[in-house]
Amino acid sequence: MSDESINEIQKLIFVSFSEDKNLTISDLERLWSLELQWMMPEEASLVIKKLIQSGWLVLENNLVFPVNLDKQNFPSLGWQPMLRIISSPPIFIPESVPSVEKEDSESEIVVNVIQSEKNPSPSKHPPDRSESNIPTLIRFIAKKSKIDNREVVRRAQRKRRSLGPVTLWMALALVAREQGLDMVEVSSLVEPV
Repeated sequence: MSDESINEIQKLIFVSFSEDKNLTISDLERLWSLELQWMMPEEASLVIKKLIQSGWLVLENNLVFPVNLDKQNFPSLGWQPMLRIISSPPIFIPESVPSVEKEDSESEIVVNVIQSEKNPSPSKHPPDRSESNIPTLIRFIAKKSKIDNREVVRRAQRKRRSLGPVTLWMALALVAREQGLDMVEVSSLVEPV
């Protein structure tokens, strides 16, 4: 087995299974072809079959999982698998790949217990006064940009998904800015003085 082939397949497995150790074949095909855009769906299906046949992946109850997940062999930023290597993988031989699982099983688990207050408050943050102005802001953006209220909310939710922990009013403000609206008016609606 060439080290380059082993390394390439370990990186592919690490990227594919680092968050979820059990995936369906269709999930894996979708990940490689649509989300990461590494290959066509047919090529992804072929690579999965080859990795199962060569012993790198196991198919059980319609779930695919790796035989060995080397968490130390992570790819560099921008890495992309070489299709010629992963479409003809070498046969998996356990001795050729250093086992990481043994180290994991001997590690200790440390649990910190945090005592909670007697009357826990739902949130330690002060209430957001801007939340009450969200419906007004939605109507304003929809009216000024001549798009439907639902479309405004959909675009704001898309921004929230892509940006992470962002409040709805901030996402709406970004939608307003995207539509070329006057931000002074938008900010006066968000936080009236």
